[in-house]
Order: sequence, then structure tokens, then C-alpha cells
Amino acid sequence: MAERVMTRGESIEYLLGRSQRRDDVFPIRREFIQSRVKREHGEPVTGPGPLSKLLRAPHALELLLLVYAVTTGADFGVTERSQLWGRAAGIYLLPDQKASIAVSRQWHHLEKLGLIERRQHGHLKRIVKRRECGRAGELTLPYTVPTGAKGDVYFRVPFAYWRDGWHQALQMPGKAVLLAAMSRRKETFTLPQDARGAQALGLGRHTVTRGIEELLGHKLLVKAGTEEVLNARTMRGFEWVHTYRLAAPFDLNLSKSEIERQKAEQLERFEQMLQRSTFGSQLGQPG
Repeated sequence: MAERVMTRGESIEYLLGRSQRRDDVFPIRREFIQSRVKREHGEPVTGPGPLSKLLRAPHALELLLLVYAVTTGADFGVTERSQLWGRAAGIYLLPDQKASIAVSRQWHHLEKLGLIERRQHGHLKRIVKRRECGRAGELTLPYTVPTGAKGDVYFRVPFAYWRDGWHQALQMPGKAVLLAAMSRRKETFTLPQDARGAQALGLGRHTVTRGIEELLGHKLLVKAGTEEVLNARTMRGFEWVHTYRLAAPFDLNLSKSEIERQKAEQLERFEQMLQRSTFGSQLGQPG
């Protein structure tokens, strides 16, 4: 009789369960999507973050997201067998030594990017996450819990990414644009598809276009309308672009200013409704 082996789903659920996150979400700094680079002369500019270097490494991205989800404190590290990581990331499902080789290649890629550090822990490797900005030259930064302050902006990713099967349903363009959209932290937002705008998102133009189409097809992204934006490269200096909003369960990231804006709009609608109600009552009173 063949011995039972944990499935990919069981492996993921085991890792998520050991995280002990009560709200079933985990944070990622925006700098993972977009980096801020200081020019030699002038203001900082926005460019691609480490995510752009993982677009051809889907298994490495899956491992990294699981590490982000699982590690919650102390040294922000986690120690598990390669076979478990391999099953969870969909790399190698059989319980043999080949899993160690396959998973090790992915860890090596993430370590070169400065996103993790491997430490010996008995016969196993402990995976310790580093700050999401990755490597700058030879420098990497230790991980700290993001504060949400200016320069330390983060967004939250729900465990539903795995539990609802989106880790398997989405291709890399869809995953990249989903992360980029969550990092916008607005109810409605634009996703520029020209080369310069896409680079500001930390992605390539074709990746953004394909990712948007994929998310629209899965109804995770919804067209909200159009917005006129500045574009000095056009003849009139402005252009109309689509605006989007994320659908549940990924519509959970709003900035403080966005929340205040929503509250102000709700209050304004309530006051208008109250005024109409009062005016209607006055009209109905006998003269």
C-alpha cells in the first residue's frame, strides 16, 4: 500500500496555520512593487521593485509570499523541510531528495535578490525574511514590521489568495497586477498601460495589459469609469484612461485619506437625503 503524502493544499494550510495571524492577512511594503531611486540631481523617481525580477520565477514568488505570510515575529524566520516548501509552492510533490535541490534553487534566487537569508538550523535551513526593498549593491536591510508612515507604506494580502485557489488560477501577469493594484490603496485607481506608466508601477507594459485582461476575466478587477489625467506627450497634454476597482476578497486596502474621503462622501449624501426629506415634508404640510 502506497503511503499518503500531503497535498499542495494541505501543505499550504499547514503553513498558514502556523502563522497564527488572527485576521488571515499579511503585510507587504509597497517598495516590493515600486522602488524610489534618488537621481544624482533632482527628485527621487519611481521604478521597478524586486517583484519585476520575479516575473519569470513563479515558484520563487510563491515561496516568498508564503514566507511573508508565515513569519510574524522574533527573527522573522521559519524552519521547515524542503519537501513541505516544494509541495506548497507546487515545485516538487514527491517526498524525496530531489525536492531539496529544486527548492534550494528558488531560495538561492530570492537570496541573491536580498529578499531572504538562509541560516543553518540543525539539519534544515531556516528562512529569514529581509526587508522588501531587496538588495541595493551589497546591502540588504533586516526586516521590521511596517508602520504605514510616509516612506513605509504597505498593503495587505488575504489568505484567500491561497484558500480560494487564486495561486493556481492566476498566471504571473495577473498576480503581478493584482499585487500592484492592492498597493495603490484606493477604492478606484488607474493602471497605466503605456511604457512609462507601467514602469512606474514596477512592471512592463505587456505585463500590465495581460494582467488587467486576466483579472477582468476572473472578475477580480472591475472597470469603474474613466478619468482625465495629465500626459504631456499627447497633443493636448491630457488623456482619458480607464479607472478600476478590486473585487472581494482583495478590496481591503484603503489609505487613511481614502477612508476619510469615503466618510465625507457618505456624510454629504446623507445630508442631501435629509434635506430632500425635510423639503418634501414641508411641501406636504397644509398652508
